[in-house]
Amino acid sequence: MERMLTQLISRTIEPEMVMSAFSAAFTGYFWLIKARKEKPALTIVQLRNFRTSLRSSQNGSGGKRLGLTQVEPCGILVANNSIRQNAIIGFDCYLKYRGETIKGDWGYVNDDTPPWNIGPESAISMSLACFFDVPEDCEVPEDMNFRVEFKTASGKRFPHLFSIKAPEL
Repeated sequence: MERMLTQLISRTIEPEMVMSAFSAAFTGYFWLIKARKEKPALTIVQLRNFRTSLRSSQNGSGGKRLGLTQVEPCGILVANNSIRQNAIIGFDCYLKYRGETIKGDWGYVNDDTPPWNIGPESAISMSLACFFDVPEDCEVPEDMNFRVEFKTASGKRFPHLFSIKAPEL
C-alpha cells in the first residue's frame, strides 16, 4: 500500500490532466454562474409616492373605486439583471383589505404604455396606476401596501409589494 502511494505522489502531472481540469472548471463556471444570468431576473424599486383617490364606483355595486396612481414621472425603476432582453407586457394589481384579496384593474400614466422593453443588464422607469373596487365604508389609511405582479413575454411573473409612500433610499 505504501509503495502505491509513493508511486502516485511521484508521478508527474501530464498535460492532458491539466487540460482536463481546466475544461471541468470552465464548464462548472458556465453552468453555475453564466447560465444563471441568462434566466429572466428583474429587480423592481419604487422611487415615487402613489396618489390615492376614492370615488363612487361606476359599476352600480354601491361601493367605491380606489385609485392608486403615480403622477410624477419615473415612479418605478425596473432593472433587468439578465444578459438577455426582457419585456413586461402587463401587470396585475392586488390589494389585501380586511383579510380579503381584491384583484384590481391596471393602467398607466401619460404615454407610458406597455409593452416595456428592457435591454440586457439595463433599467427603465415607468409610472403605474392601479384601481380597486372596495366597500362603501372603505377609508384609505396614511400608508397601505398593495401587490403588483409584472407579467413578462416569457411568461414569468415578478411580484413586488408597493406602498403609497415611497421608501427612503
